[in-house]
Amino acid sequence: MKPATATIHPVGQVSSVGDFGWACFAAKEARSFAGLRGAVFGGSYAEASAWMTGQLPQARAFVVIFARGEGMEGFLAGLPPAVASVPMAGGAAARAGGPGFTHPTAEDVAVLAITESEWQAVSVISHFPKGEAFRCLGDDPRRFSAIMTHEGTVGVGDHLRKARAAFGLAPDDWDRLALITDDGIVLHLHEDGETVASGADLPAPREVRLALFAPDRGRAAILARAKPGALAFGCAGLFGLFGEERPWEALMPTTYLFGEIANANGIPRFANLTFSLLIPRP
Repeated sequence: MKPATATIHPVGQVSSVGDFGWACFAAKEARSFAGLRGAVFGGSYAEASAWMTGQLPQARAFVVIFARGEGMEGFLAGLPPAVASVPMAGGAAARAGGPGFTHPTAEDVAVLAITESEWQAVSVISHFPKGEAFRCLGDDPRRFSAIMTHEGTVGVGDHLRKARAAFGLAPDDWDRLALITDDGIVLHLHEDGETVASGADLPAPREVRLALFAPDRGRAAILARAKPGALAFGCAGLFGLFGEERPWEALMPTTYLFGEIANANGIPRFANLTFSLLIPRP
């Protein structure tokens, strides 16, 4: 499993597992990630879902790498229940613009079906809830400009500025202050013109809470799950937030992506600022 560059496979073509790879935010050169037996596919969301269904007799886990920055939520929600129940980790390939780099080349998503060992999918967060819940107004799945609190309608920009000041953050800190859903899905925010945008879809009720980065608590949570043989798919934002103190990288292969697959009550969901782990079962 490596970011191979010698051979470009046509979209939708099954590839050798040794060619499975992706763009990592922190990578300075192509490096091997892990050596595992399995099968690989790259293609559209619909094609990948059908291929994953065909892998069910032998698949022990799936590694899913998205090539684009949208459509992940619909893909994951639309997977057949038998596919969604297979341990799954991954995220969106880091990209400077346009589609992210994957091997095999994929219109939407590249998938590795691991056919050895037994696995557990675990997600770990480092941003934790603060304050009361509020509702993001509007109907765009990722954008909003106002929220409804117990005090009434408030501009989201003003709300975030006040929250950053209360937590001692810089006025333009978009990494340490995020949103979190009731089931623990973390959403990274950024400015988008006159609105605020999320890096993953808001929950259907659009109700969230603020979430504050807690480095010591987050580091401890990741290390509690880190073990030899595990595979770690982390957020590029966390790579920057933790700075040079990332001890889990000495314990397990780690890649940094632009959004991750979170495990919420046994269901794969797309999230931000999260570690998506595949952990071997004893």
